[in-house]
Amino acid sequence: MRSLRSVYDAIEKQLTPHVESTVRSDEFRTAAALANRVRREVGTRIEDLGAGVLHLVNLPAGSDIRKLRRQIGELDFNVRQLRLELEAELARTRQEIRDGADS
Repeated sequence: MRSLRSVYDAIEKQLTPHVESTVRSDEFRTAAALANRVRREVGTRIEDLGAGVLHLVNLPAGSDIRKLRRQIGELDFNVRQLRLELEAELARTRQEIRDGADS
């Protein structure tokens, strides 16, 4: 009696060339690209519909959250830049005070 592994190997040996030739064909690439485009479009429409429903009940949608996260990231960057500038200015002021006291 053949083991399950040997049955699997025999089936794989028969099917692999057919599957490989199919997935490498222009028709398969075209169909995959079309399926991806349809999936993306359907996803966008569903997301827009969901956002509309959430906005009707005055709740933020995913797009609102993404926008807020981006804005928070920009604010965080700006605050870090300002902090660095402030620290540099404080160091310059302290140095000027020390230089004035040494004179």
